[in-house]
Amino acid sequence: MFGLFKKKAPEPHLRKEIEVGEFRNGALGAWINLGKVDPGLKFRQEDEEAMLYAEYRGLPITMDLVQNISGFGIETTVPECSLLRAATVAEKAFAYRCIDHVCFKVPGVRGYFHPESGDLVLGVKCAGFEEQFRADTLIDLALFMLEDAVYEARTYLGLPAEPAERIRVEQWSGGYHFGEGLRTYSGARDAFAAYMEKHEGCEEISRDGDSVLLQSGPVQYEVRGFGWPSGFMVQVATRGFKHVYRDDERYVRVQERLSEVIRNPERPDEAGRNYRGPLSSSILYFQPDGTLVLGQYGFGNTRTDANRQAFERIATAHMVDVYYMTYLTEELPEELYSDERNRPN
Repeated sequence: MFGLFKKKAPEPHLRKEIEVGEFRNGALGAWINLGKVDPGLKFRQEDEEAMLYAEYRGLPITMDLVQNISGFGIETTVPECSLLRAATVAEKAFAYRCIDHVCFKVPGVRGYFHPESGDLVLGVKCAGFEEQFRADTLIDLALFMLEDAVYEARTYLGLPAEPAERIRVEQWSGGYHFGEGLRTYSGARDAFAAYMEKHEGCEEISRDGDSVLLQSGPVQYEVRGFGWPSGFMVQVATRGFKHVYRDDERYVRVQERLSEVIRNPERPDEAGRNYRGPLSSSILYFQPDGTLVLGQYGFGNTRTDANRQAFERIATAHMVDVYYMTYLTEELPEELYSDERNRPN
């Protein structure tokens, strides 16, 4: 009977007596709590900097504190890929194609070259996150995505790389919604698509196991899922750059323009849009067939009314992206953008 009083063995599903998946927080609060209970995360903050630095399984991570209040964002750097060290057009094209490769292989990850160092920066960002149930598990997913992105980048560069250990995520059954009403959906992808139909004037055209296709006026939005129910990506695509994709010189010219601020020519005083800026959450890359994809990644979860606010921020960010892409395609000469039927679609 005295065996009843023996010391309990450590349980793998607990983080210092806190059930994994039981955090109900915004991103910043979840990070702070994780730092207290997860020995695998080591945090530090520089004096008077609005940045938090962490190390996860040897991977250096940075996060902007402001971005993690209502949204979500983590980044890491791959210094072996540097645009500043690229001396020729071919070398620049090789560097830019690293972004294409990573974003295609790891959906939801964004990439850009740091404006000062020139180093490749990879990140997982959401324009909206709010307070999520199981916020720590969503962070686990984001960390896995970032690890996987670094592996793909190093593989592309021909460097030694260890594949990320695929995270084991409990496949929660249903219960997703967009913050109102009683109807629930099997995952965040379907809940976000329903939000777009009700609040953004979209109409569902088709769906399959991977994505839901929506139409709003001349624009088609694709909402994609990725094998776990809590992540999704909303995106548009244009085939108007396919003729330049294989030509290094024109491809680099397009990439350089995509990395600059885009403005409405009738309102030059507006801040404009920088898809590749450090503060952006936009995902922009070329697929292997030359199709340009522009999107936003998002998380949603079960048992939370906050999905409505998170979805609204993500949808708004994406529609602003599309708005400025229209001005960019109007600006570019025919030799760089040629398909008049795709602006964007």
